Amino acid sequence: MHRLLRHLRSLFRVEPGRPALWAGLRAAIATAVPLCLAFLLGVPQAGWAGLTGLLVTLADKGGSYHSRARVMGLVTALGALVGMLAAPAGHTYWVDASLLLFGVTAASFARCYGDTAGAVGGQLAVIFVVSLGAPAATLSDAVARGGSLLLGGLWAMALSLLLWPLRPYRPARRAVARVYAALATAAEELGAATLNGATAAQWAEGLRRHGGIRPDIERARGVLAATRRGRPDESRRGEHLLVLVELAEPMVALLSALAEAMQVVGRDPHLHATRERVGRLCEAHAAMDQWVARALWQERNEGMRAPPRLALRPRRRQPARMSAPAVRQGAEGPLSAHVATLLDRLREYAGVTHETASGLLFGDPVSARGKGTVRGQPEARGVSPWQPVRDNLHLDSLVLRHALRTGMVATAALGLTRALQVGDAHWVSLTVISILQPYAGSTEERVLQRTLGTLVGASLAALIATTVHTPATMIVVISLLTAVSVALLPLNFGAFQVLLTPDYLLMATLSSGDWTVASQRSLGVLIAGTLALLGSWTLWPSPERRRFPDAAASALRADGKYLQRLATHRSGTEPEVNEERRRLDQALLEAESSFQRLMTEYRGPPQHLESGMALLTYARRFALAVTALGTGRFEGRTSVLPQQLAQRASDSLELLARALQERREPPPLPPLSLPRTSDDPVLGALLERVPRQLGILHGAVARLSEGPALR
Repeated sequence: MHRLLRHLRSLFRVEPGRPALWAGLRAAIATAVPLCLAFLLGVPQAGWAGLTGLLVTLADKGGSYHSRARVMGLVTALGALVGMLAAPAGHTYWVDASLLLFGVTAASFARCYGDTAGAVGGQLAVIFVVSLGAPAATLSDAVARGGSLLLGGLWAMALSLLLWPLRPYRPARRAVARVYAALATAAEELGAATLNGATAAQWAEGLRRHGGIRPDIERARGVLAATRRGRPDESRRGEHLLVLVELAEPMVALLSALAEAMQVVGRDPHLHATRERVGRLCEAHAAMDQWVARALWQERNEGMRAPPRLALRPRRRQPARMSAPAVRQGAEGPLSAHVATLLDRLREYAGVTHETASGLLFGDPVSARGKGTVRGQPEARGVSPWQPVRDNLHLDSLVLRHALRTGMVATAALGLTRALQVGDAHWVSLTVISILQPYAGSTEERVLQRTLGTLVGASLAALIATTVHTPATMIVVISLLTAVSVALLPLNFGAFQVLLTPDYLLMATLSSGDWTVASQRSLGVLIAGTLALLGSWTLWPSPERRRFPDAAASALRADGKYLQRLATHRSGTEPEVNEERRRLDQALLEAESSFQRLMTEYRGPPQHLESGMALLTYARRFALAVTALGTGRFEGRTSVLPQQLAQRASDSLELLARALQERREPPPLPPLSLPRTSDDPVLGALLERVPRQLGILHGAVARLSEGPALR
């Protein structure tokens, strides 16, 4: 019951954001124009262009124009090829089933190249199965089908890439703008929490939200890298954007370190001046980040407001300085040396950021300080294109298991529906492909979404089919359903599914003239959902409770490596430390994703998952405490992270990781001797957090290993 309720909540969950209205309109035009041409010209084969028009539009996930063109071009070219090759088959069951097994397995195995390749494989599987289900009478019909599929994809590409203004750096600018908008929100919340004296729970919630900045930075890096690869010569815009992305990395670390320090300060009346100063700087930093985000979105300096008052920029070619009162110990009370160092570093990075954004607006070259932030970046090394295939050609591979499972269940669905004489057997196979996911919990959610969506959508399609009888009106209805469904996709997949189902059904009705298609598809989706669940539970099942310990152990080990890296470097903002922190963030995100899947699969009461939540929460909190200690270091100061302390703490994390992987209670942790820091109470309190948080992690691992969540 708990599991079903969790799936139902996910079905009705609405994601934050706004409907993608322009994307919905574009999808409707890409689908409707080929259908209109097929109707007006009286060429039934031209209607296939509407299928690739829709699928190629759905394959456009954003990013640089170069990467978008590559993905959409792959779907177009390969879709036309597989559609044409599958068209002559399908007349004989054994040929049909053999091709279905091979084609669907191969398309699903494309996931070994990443999520984007997996999405492309899914689009190709749809075209392949649909073409198999409608065998061409002659070879010329098969060639005409391939040509229609190709033209539909080219039309969708032209609509997405050419008819809209072609500005190569616009996607990169907007991706970087989202990073700085998130930084502005983080700085505002940090300032408010500091001045209001937030509780421990409020601090934890704020830090959890700020962890979402990491995916934004990685997406911006990916979009910018794709844009730069797609251009023969580098431009100033590309250099400015690269500097802005790399500046975001240390600023996230500094804001996190400052948040940890101010949580230690709390409501201490002796450090009132410290809180006031931090609050003012956070306000100035948020204003600067917002100004940078607006500059990136606007793209031109005409009409841009002056820089914010608290982030003064005296002359256009001079470094920007964020105003803050000078430190006056006697007049305003003591200021923690650790906090003062963090403020100085944050002020310095903010000045370079403001200077770089101004240079992007006015066409100035990147300053020497800005170029210094990207030194030491690792160069991309060439990797064999066959390496992902070789890495996944074994039965322990999750990708290979999912590909084989999808191909086998889709083929079984074809045989069962033909034996039961259910109309349109290939629709059932196609539904199986869309339902089956690599993870059991995701498959169960998709079964619920697809079943309810198809039943509601089929009822809606039947209602429309009884009231609309002309092809022209049907095309208008299909266009409206496409536009609304694609617009709602970012908000709720269930709504997208409910509206897209009658869209597919009406397109099938339009091409076949069979008004009973809706009832047949409703029965088919019930069969597909049942087979998908059986396949997920019986064919190489790999429950998340087996994978989560490895993911959590990797996060603990990454914590230890990050701690050791900080102990051997002078500052927490050096490129090597930034790269180690990036690996740690990625390990934490993977562990959190695994835990979310575990929550969807777990059948017991939710309170049994508390130990896993505590483990991930304090693995991230430990990383933040280490960041706060390492980021505040500067030249001439005794290291606050001695290598002996870092080694012992890292060894403790390794003990916890091994115990978690072996599902046993961890041994007692060795005591840690902390250096004396009586001269700075904030720094001393941060150091005391290291053994305390290790103890909390020890308790979480012990409870998780003994509890029922991993059994």
